Amino acid sequence: MSRKKVNLAFIQNASTRRATYKKRVQGLIKKTEELSVLCGVDACTIIYGPNEEGPIVWPSSEVEAKRIISEFKRKPEVYQSQRKFNQETFLSESIKKVEDKLLKLKKKNREIDVGKMVSDILNGKSTLKEINSSDLGDLLWVIEDKIKSIEYRIRVTKEGK
Repeated sequence: MSRKKVNLAFIQNASTRRATYKKRVQGLIKKTEELSVLCGVDACTIIYGPNEEGPIVWPSSEVEAKRIISEFKRKPEVYQSQRKFNQETFLSESIKKVEDKLLKLKKKNREIDVGKMVSDILNGKSTLKEINSSDLGDLLWVIEDKIKSIEYRIRVTKEGK
């Protein structure tokens, strides 16, 4: 049975927030342990809670946790920075992805608009005089693209016979 999507927002009710925190911490520790066992990697989780006296650490053995951290710190700075993922990096990558997606959507919408202009002109609903001079370049590009597509279809059809 699938779970419903969780709204990621601050939980106002204190008791609900504490209960959710405890469940999530247990789940995170379980995932860390599973990742370590299934993939054979060293993993360490340190969680600082708002109402905790000290951090929650996995592996529970202090010696093992210190070994994993010191092993990470012994690695060159370049290696460490490749493995780190802070809030700034996360947000900048997220923003870049969204901007790229927005750019693709704008391009797709522009292609649709210009395609509609071509269709309207061919169907007699509008004329070239009604089109802005800034749209003429895009219109020409779409028409050239359509011509290339038609020429390709003609060539493939002739070669097929």
